[in-house]
Formats: sequence, C-alpha cells, structure tokens
Amino acid sequence: MYVWWSDAAGAAVTAAGQQQFFVPGVPVPKGSAKAFVNRHTGKVQVMQDNRDKQKPWASLIGLCASEQGIEPMAGAACLQVCFYMPRPKWHYGAGRNAGKLRATAPRCHTKKPDLDKLVRCVKDALTGVAWHDDSQVVEVTAMKLYAQERIGAHIIIKEVKA
Repeated sequence: MYVWWSDAAGAAVTAAGQQQFFVPGVPVPKGSAKAFVNRHTGKVQVMQDNRDKQKPWASLIGLCASEQGIEPMAGAACLQVCFYMPRPKWHYGAGRNAGKLRATAPRCHTKKPDLDKLVRCVKDALTGVAWHDDSQVVEVTAMKLYAQERIGAHIIIKEVKA
C-alpha cells in the first residue's frame, strides 16, 4: 500500500496510540445540508442531500473501525486518510495496450467529490467509534489518489499527547 504521509511530527504523537484500517468501496462525501420549514408543523428540518448514498458508506467506515477493535479516545486525535478513487476508462490504453495504465494518466484525483466533504463523512462516521465527538480531532491530513489496486479509504487514527 502506498504510504503518502511522513511522521515528521512523531514527537507529538504516541506510537502506541496509532490505529489503522482500510474501508473498501467507492468513497462517498458528506452531503450539503438543506434546511426547510415544514408547512404542517412550522418547524425547521435539516436534511442531507445525498444521505441515501452516504449512510451505507458511513456505516461501513464504522463497521471496519469496530472490527479492528477501535474504541473512543478520551483526548485529542489526529486523523490521516487517503481516499483511493476509481480510475476512468480513458486512463487505460486500448488494443494491445488494453488494461495498461497510460503514461499520461494522473496520480491525483482532482475531480468531484471535494476532499473536505469526504473527510467530513469519515469524521462523522467515526464519532462514537474512534472519538466521542469529532471536535476531538485536532489535526487532519488527507489526500485523494486514483486507485492502483483497491478502491476505498486507508484511515489512520493517532492519539495526540496532551
């Protein structure tokens, strides 16, 4: 697996507090919140615009974290996540080069979904699993790459020393 971050700030993070796992599947962003007034009750309701796609992905994140034995941290947390997105067909050659990645194919995923919305979905999905509240996350490092092998998200959670 391609490791894209350095642990240059290792002095601030406990090695024993690091936990990592992989979530297979196409990453889904947290949707934009839409607010409206219910005509019948007069109350304001807030809904996510893509909750039908986002809920299964968020549940899978929580499940994968739970299967690794991850439990909520009491203190500050550092989140590192790399999203491996599916490559479009034009990244590959045709004819005798079918299945071979083109030399011009980009490494970084610069299309939608937005990185911040992908991270927001991960943070919310890990609330109650890796931390009690996502406000405990004090540092985030994230990247979107085209997948070389597996599509999904590689997540590392570190406990930060006080």
